[in-house]
Amino acid sequence: MSMRRSGLLVRVALAVTVWSCAGCGENAMLLNPSFVNYAVGGIVPLTPGASSGFILVRVSNGTPNNIRFVVTAERKTQVIDENGLETTETSYETVRLQTYPASLANDVGILFDCPVTRVGLGENIDFPDTEAGLYIDAVPGEAEGFGVPGFVNPLSAEAGNFSCGDTIIFEARVKTGAVGSVEVTAFVLSAAERPTEVSGPDTFNNARTVIEQFLFDEE
Repeated sequence: MSMRRSGLLVRVALAVTVWSCAGCGENAMLLNPSFVNYAVGGIVPLTPGASSGFILVRVSNGTPNNIRFVVTAERKTQVIDENGLETTETSYETVRLQTYPASLANDVGILFDCPVTRVGLGENIDFPDTEAGLYIDAVPGEAEGFGVPGFVNPLSAEAGNFSCGDTIIFEARVKTGAVGSVEVTAFVLSAAERPTEVSGPDTFNNARTVIEQFLFDEE
């Protein structure tokens, strides 16, 4: 797992679960929850929960093609300038998630630190109908693939679409006649509707504990 805090890039091996984690910036890449459920008997959470301080964004490829999803998270922070005036500063974090049609490789997720105001596909989430949000037939190190819009409006925390601790899923399916023959649907798994206790590893809170402990040891 890789985390960047105040310009510090931290790398730590996360051995508390069977997930493989790696990431950059204020996020962490991970394999899909269904793999963990299969490995440990269906007893791990599918949403991070508010206590973890994460939002999980999953991308699911239900097509026969490789797809690279472009996921962007928007954050708004209050900043006080040298004159003491408070302004809102907007920043964006974009990641590219590679998926394959094969089982266990067709569902990939990323953890974003809360707070996040919006999440969408494409580098510019304000233009979901024109901005490339998926790259069909992308092959790492060989082919970028051809970009197509996701045609999905960004989800907004301010509009009540999601909250810290939820899981956001972008699912691509085959649709004849659509651009790239792909249709994307977005939906949310609410942490408030999931069990607050699990009998297996509490993967998301474990990830937070490891990250915070590592950063504390670095100080």
